[in-house]
Amino acid sequence: MAKEEIKQLSEEFLYILYNSALKRSNICGIIVENMRPEYLPDKQFQAINKIMGVYFKANKCPPSVGILMEKVRDDLDSVELVQTINEVSYNETDDIIIDTLEEYIKDVKLKQVYQKIPQYYNKGQAEKAQDEIKKYAEWLNSFSLHASSFIDVLGTFKERYDDNVKEVEETKRQNKPIVSRFYIDDLDEMNGGRNLRTQLTCFLAPTGVGKSHIARHIGLHAAIDDGLDVLHFQLEGSQKEVVDAYSGALIEKSSYLYEKGKLTDNEIDRYMAQINEYAGNIDVKSFPRFNSKVSTIDIKSGIDEYKKIYGKSPDVIIIDSMDLLSDASGKQWDSDHERHKRIAVANDLKDIAGDEDVWIVVTYQATVENRDWLNDEKNVLTEYNCSEAKGLARPMTHLISLNQSDNERKENIIRLHIAKSRFFKKGKTIKIATRYEDEVFYDKQRTLNISKVA
Repeated sequence: MAKEEIKQLSEEFLYILYNSALKRSNICGIIVENMRPEYLPDKQFQAINKIMGVYFKANKCPPSVGILMEKVRDDLDSVELVQTINEVSYNETDDIIIDTLEEYIKDVKLKQVYQKIPQYYNKGQAEKAQDEIKKYAEWLNSFSLHASSFIDVLGTFKERYDDNVKEVEETKRQNKPIVSRFYIDDLDEMNGGRNLRTQLTCFLAPTGVGKSHIARHIGLHAAIDDGLDVLHFQLEGSQKEVVDAYSGALIEKSSYLYEKGKLTDNEIDRYMAQINEYAGNIDVKSFPRFNSKVSTIDIKSGIDEYKKIYGKSPDVIIIDSMDLLSDASGKQWDSDHERHKRIAVANDLKDIAGDEDVWIVVTYQATVENRDWLNDEKNVLTEYNCSEAKGLARPMTHLISLNQSDNERKENIIRLHIAKSRFFKKGKTIKIATRYEDEVFYDKQRTLNISKVA
């Protein structure tokens, strides 16, 4: 692959860069001196960069893959990234990789300058804007990775250690409630009580199967069963539709009865007595129906708005549906790069989940035109047979598909297939019963009966 074919600021280039750094001291030394955390796309790359820097300074050589895996063993996302870096193949020479990294850093620096300039002019600080441009020009003229020298990486040791101590102390102080359940017995048994905070879970389904139902199921039961606070972002349909659907599910009645005011006074009194016992809360934020430019920046802004009101982050965030989101870069993705868009959006959401210490649950629309394939109950959607699932698997903690034949639809049955899970074994298919006429996604008793028959 020629130099110009390596996409700057892309994960593909970073895989090549860090693979070569693990093999060659000269490239590892250049990364240690020049790669800043803000140049990297996510926390996993930043963690690996940090580990390599400390090791290189102490040992004057790159760490082995085994040492790197040992250092990140408690972070499953970082473990998977190290595996990806180790497996990448390429034909670039050292000079091509170094030149591309140089262009990479110059491009990042230029974008940072472009972000500052309008801010200075908007504040009437034209001299500061011009000074910023001058500084960049001087830096650009003198910057070259080929003439670089090593620096003392240990100079930041105390500062980084203090940050780590603060993070540990803050986690202990917050004493947040446990988030560990899907509210579907088989899934909960498989998860085994593992903490779902900082994780990203995707439910993939063809239209009409019930991806919105399972999203609301998790949101509702997180609030009423475990007293968790839920923030639900709705990107399709109106806010009223979602709130009424939640209300119907809350009392296990058709949302139509709630919408049309067909509940009796005695029923309302009984339901209110139940609702007053619940400790959790559900907030719904929707976006304009014809707004096609909702991005992960809007999601972050919605979380910030929530924190201003409640003084804390929610415990669980629901996004229905992720396929309507764009990433934070502002890039206009064409149809040929949908997979890269999915990865970018998922990486943004994964970072948000980590930053806010929440569990993010998203839905995603699957397009399957072959109805006969869906009607064969031996078939399930995975990343291998569904184009929308390609690219989703790596950033996700869980990728779970909803599968339903025409016969199963008549019987109100769905098959949940574990296409990916970092915490438990993938490949299992779970059959559950639904009761959508009463806004119930998971009919526990009927599901138990199905299991007994099977």
